[in-house]
Amino acid sequence: MESNRCLVCSGPSFSYFSKRFSAFGLSVVEYYRCARCGFVHSQTHADMSEEEWSALNAAYHSGYQSLEHNPDDPRWLARIDAQAAFIADSANRGLIPAGRAWIDYAAGGGQLSAALRRVSSLTLLNFDRYMQCPEPALRTALMPGAFDFVISTSVFEHIRKRADLDAINALVSSHGVMGLHTLVREEIPADPDWFYLLPVHCSFFTNQSMEVLIRQWGYQCSIYDVESRLWLFFKRPFEEIECVVDVVNGRGGKAPYLLKQGFFDYWK
Repeated sequence: MESNRCLVCSGPSFSYFSKRFSAFGLSVVEYYRCARCGFVHSQTHADMSEEEWSALNAAYHSGYQSLEHNPDDPRWLARIDAQAAFIADSANRGLIPAGRAWIDYAAGGGQLSAALRRVSSLTLLNFDRYMQCPEPALRTALMPGAFDFVISTSVFEHIRKRADLDAINALVSSHGVMGLHTLVREEIPADPDWFYLLPVHCSFFTNQSMEVLIRQWGYQCSIYDVESRLWLFFKRPFEEIECVVDVVNGRGGKAPYLLKQGFFDYWK
């Protein structure tokens, strides 16, 4: 059986299943699964040239970024509002530092930064390689360690190469926080009809593969917010974050912050 290497843990990945598409120039897409951590990726997308990949992204995303509705993700704007509220609350609690700039990596139409401005005075810069970003757009080069908060929403499922994952993480400062929204589950189904197999989705993370990834990057613990479907990853010691979370949860009111050492594997 043909195999290649997992971009998360470098374990052997084997042919898992295939799906036939009929749009955006795609035909049969081949998916591989890591025998070690369960991570699944599309070899078809990985083999695309940069020009082919850019064209596919532009064709797919331009169809809804300026609209109020995305048929493949009908709750995306409501989720962004919830993410903005959670980010603002976390910053107010001292969980997300603000000594350096914040950035939304692959910001698309800038909906998250706009939502954050509606509920706070916080500035979230926009950056996207494939789309023209609205204000506040990043005007300087992406520098390693330059940001106290780096968030990517609906991005990790589009990553084709390990170097691209590492490039996002490299932006986080030594005491900074990463925010992440993507689908993570215990196992990825070998089902061509699975709803998440969109034309531009090529990486699918399991709980185990995400645990491996954030440990490799040096994150000590994570918080998960159910309403916004957003994780926060922390480099600071677990005990330091736990003290803040205990105070927040002890006051009642908002749904409790869900904290765990390593990756918070909420979706079993």
